[in-house]
Amino acid sequence: MAQKAKKSTKSSRQVTAAKNSGSQKGMVYSATALVVIVAVIATFILIKLNKSSSSATATNSLAPAAVVSAVTKVPNSALAAATVPTSSIPLPYAVKNTALLTSNSKPVVLYMGADYCPYCAAQRWPLIIALSKFGTFKNLHTTSSSSTDVYPNTQTFSFYGSSYSSPYINFQSVEMQTNIPSNGSYTTLQTPTTAQNNIFNTYDKPPYTATATGIPFIDYGNQLIEGGPAYSPAILAGLSRASIAGSLTITGTVTNQAILPSANLIIASICKIDKNQPGSICSMAPVATVEKLLK
Repeated sequence: MAQKAKKSTKSSRQVTAAKNSGSQKGMVYSATALVVIVAVIATFILIKLNKSSSSATATNSLAPAAVVSAVTKVPNSALAAATVPTSSIPLPYAVKNTALLTSNSKPVVLYMGADYCPYCAAQRWPLIIALSKFGTFKNLHTTSSSSTDVYPNTQTFSFYGSSYSSPYINFQSVEMQTNIPSNGSYTTLQTPTTAQNNIFNTYDKPPYTATATGIPFIDYGNQLIEGGPAYSPAILAGLSRASIAGSLTITGTVTNQAILPSANLIIASICKIDKNQPGSICSMAPVATVEKLLK
């Protein structure tokens, strides 16, 4: 589970008008100098913003339709065959005596991550598979984890720029930072709302998660808390997105054995908070078996 990188901050200098020297000529020179300084500062800010914007879009692009289809349409039969090794995969932490978090009368599933994070890169594969059983994604994007972090350039998706609709749950995603280095951290991509940040600060720490301020972080309606992926990003090392997507339903491949059980764990967590809807997915043997353990 990656530690949340500190967000970079930008500072600006305040320009104050020169005091009246008592000389009309001095006032003209001061005013002229002030205009020049302001213009220079404005130019630098504009260049900085344009450069940041173009860099951010270069690392995050619309996912190919074939890859999206392979990940969002994993057959139920493939998931039913993927048992969850609960002895090696940690179960989400069950929060006691807390009201179910809802939005528009639907349970909230909150994901917090970042594009640079290799652990988030690994987690998005089973998360997208699982969420696709409850709703529909539009405009999923692709990205890769940081080239300078552990498990560099892990191929994955980004929720930034996408949308999701479901009759059962309200999925909220926050990709907090890009994979673009900036002063020892990474540039900001999305900022959590106050409510999302409060949840993150409340539950993203022991005993709910193994470490404090780590990502990826998933909150299932304030009932179950999941910190970190259920499998190592090392499994995806050197693999393209197309090869990962294409191997998901091939029994015996390392990606099949790691990602589908992780998806079943996420499905079970969602079924736990949405009254087991839809029944066709929540009643599957691996899902139903794991759900009974989530208490």
